[in-house]
Amino acid sequence: MGKQALRWLLGVGYVILVTLLLLYQMGVMGEKRNSAVSVLGTLFLGIALAVVLVLYIRVTDQMKGQGQTANRQAADQQTENRQAADYQAKDEIAGGQDYHQESGNYEEIYADFLKAIQGCALSERELEVAWLLYRGYTNRQIGEELYIAETTVKKHVSHIYQKMEVYSRKDFRAKIWTGK
Repeated sequence: MGKQALRWLLGVGYVILVTLLLLYQMGVMGEKRNSAVSVLGTLFLGIALAVVLVLYIRVTDQMKGQGQTANRQAADQQTENRQAADYQAKDEIAGGQDYHQESGNYEEIYADFLKAIQGCALSERELEVAWLLYRGYTNRQIGEELYIAETTVKKHVSHIYQKMEVYSRKDFRAKIWTGK
């Protein structure tokens, strides 16, 4: 059963139970009874009413949560697409040379990277983040690689940008490439 149908069913059940409780209290339902039976009947209907209400609220919250998760995933995908487009544009500006296939070996590339950021006063962790940022990792990938939260990565990236006086990944990579 779909969550929307379950939510509808629980809502109808809630209305029916409230109606039964009111009819029971007014004495319309059932025979004349003693007070103990009346109290137990009311208690039973009240508990059933509370259970249905809790289930209704949970299903509604889950439905809202799924909608927010889908919206967040779509926003993350759009951000990653924009970042990929920025990287591609920067690669084209750099003469079509892909940063993953730069001339020289890995050690030379890392040495050039260190020279370019020298004097920026990056902390050790910011240096690790900057290296992965330069290599084209997304914030999520950097977080997974360094075992830190994505929000922490964003803070490090912000500090790196401030210290290097750049405003985007594109500017950051351009500054590294030019060594200025």
